[in-house]
Amino acid sequence: MVRKALAFLSVYYAHMTVYRGEILFWLLSGLAPFFFMALWVGAAREGLTDRDPLSFARYFFFVFLARQLQVVWVTWTLSEEIKNGALAFKLLKPLDPLWHYLAQHLAERGVRLPMIGVLFFVFAALYPGALVPVGPENLLLGLLASLLGFLLNFFVAYALGILAFWLEEATDLYQAWYVFFMLFSGYLAPLDLYPGRLQEILFWTPFPYLTYLPAGLWAGEPLSDPLRGLVILTFWTALAFLVGRILWHVGIRRFSAMGA
Repeated sequence: MVRKALAFLSVYYAHMTVYRGEILFWLLSGLAPFFFMALWVGAAREGLTDRDPLSFARYFFFVFLARQLQVVWVTWTLSEEIKNGALAFKLLKPLDPLWHYLAQHLAERGVRLPMIGVLFFVFAALYPGALVPVGPENLLLGLLASLLGFLLNFFVAYALGILAFWLEEATDLYQAWYVFFMLFSGYLAPLDLYPGRLQEILFWTPFPYLTYLPAGLWAGEPLSDPLRGLVILTFWTALAFLVGRILWHVGIRRFSAMGA
């Protein structure tokens, strides 16, 4: 089973290497965290915040890393294949299309990671002292949070893409999801800078665990209860998967009834 899965992924990895240039372009288009880093580092140097400049630099580098590991485009792919009928060809294959989309994303990470590695060394050279070692527990919990964050983002995007069975522009809904992500995930600023009452509400939503949790763990931030965060993230990930599968089974019957 494992051998078959690896062979399956290797096919998609070979396919993704053809698009190295495009992947590099999309990686560079995701450098926005460094813009916010510059703003907050400047604020720290002006004494406008209690944090020191290097802590902001470190945090936003790992925000960038967490975001790069969670990039998804399945909403656009699925929506387009539903509208142009190309999904019908995937339905002829024995494996559920979900696993093809997921394998495509995982294989793309294999192409993206070496590029991220180069930026890691560039950042370390530009901000000496910003990257400090953290314990293995933080590294592993951060990786787990990032993996769950990727799966949550993927399953949300998958569920929203399925809505193309009923809607003309399902991709607009993912753009709305992305706006909430930008505002409430720690992407624009560390969440500990938000008002306390707002933090209490946000930590019941999925958004802080997409960015703030993995970035905070890797950056060595004093997070109050990361294990609780992982539990909440697991709940939202499972819920997104369940909703996506329900929508799929309802939508595919409609698709088949239309003669696709």
